[in-house]
This record gives sequence, structure tokens and C-alpha cells, in this order.
Amino acid sequence: MYAPRAKFERIYIVSPVKVAIIFFTSLHCLFLFIAILTSFWIETKIGHYGPLFSCEKRLIRENFLSTKVSIDCFLGGFIYDRNIFSIPLTGLLIILSFILGIASILTATFSLMKSSTSIRYRYWLCTILLHLFICLIDCFILVFIPLSYHHQIYYLQWAYGLHCGATLFISVSLIASILTHNTDDVQYIEAVDESAIDR
Repeated sequence: MYAPRAKFERIYIVSPVKVAIIFFTSLHCLFLFIAILTSFWIETKIGHYGPLFSCEKRLIRENFLSTKVSIDCFLGGFIYDRNIFSIPLTGLLIILSFILGIASILTATFSLMKSSTSIRYRYWLCTILLHLFICLIDCFILVFIPLSYHHQIYYLQWAYGLHCGATLFISVSLIASILTHNTDDVQYIEAVDESAIDR
């Protein structure tokens, strides 16, 4: 009678770090979605401005003795922004960053779902490249907005802070995705080869 031989079974383990990367990227997209729908990015003495919407103060003279201040909101980006197809450049970049973020979530999810190691690596490499492009876009926006208003007094508003948070989340996701690129999500557990058991 022979002792049963040991064999190793291959089991695919989902890395919690990669799940956290997908979660941080989702937070990035959520923050961008909220921030792009408001004009509270930067405020001057004239009004407050955002990538798609702006609000400016208007003085309305009611009579010779009194004037009324009204706020007019309209579709338009920052004062010194350029328009491409009637859409401000900053707004287009934020929309592009949002779309790339959704695409990176999909590629990262596909990477976790595929069984082939080579396919998983390709999807994860695409995720890293998408995170890199998103980081470059977000960092450009963070620098561009204050530089555009450097010659006048301005105050950064809460939507700009949301974008800073989104940039922080995607930066952490980029670093973590690079560090986990070569990690093997396959583990081997010992099992008994029942065919070798002598009956």
C-alpha cells in the first residue's frame, strides 16, 4: 500500500490592492462628475467660474438712488479658456479624464475576470497607461486654472478642492497599479492525488 502523492492545484486569487485601485478610480470619476456640474471652482470680484458654467455679477440701476446686484449664470468656462466646438478646453479635458477613468475601471475589471495570465497582464498594462494619461490631464488642469488668474485676486472654491481630491485618488491608483503589475494573482494549494491511493 502506497501513501497518496501530493499534487498542487492552481487557484486564482483576486488581489485586494487591485480592488482598492478600482475603488479609488471610481471615487475619482465621482468627484469629477460632481465638480464639472458646478461653477464654484474659482471666484473673483466679478463672479465665480467653472469648466462648463460661469456666474457673473451684474449691476442693475433701478433709479437714480439705488442699484441692484444680480447674478447671471451662463454656459461658458473660465475667462481665459479657449473654446473648441463651442465647449471650453478645460471642460473637454475634464470630460476626457472622466471617460478615461471609466475605461480604466473596465480594463481593470476585465483583468481580474480573465483566466489567462497574458491577457490579464495586457489589460492591466492598459489600466496603467490610462491612469497615466488621466494623471497628466488632471495635473495640467490643477496648474492651468490658478495661472490663468495670476494677475488678479482670486479664491479657489470647493469644486477645485474636489478636483484636487480626484487627482490624489488617481495618483495613488497609478502608483499602486505600477507596483502590482508584476505580482502573480495565482496561488497553489496542496491537494491529495486520489488516483494514487491504493485500494
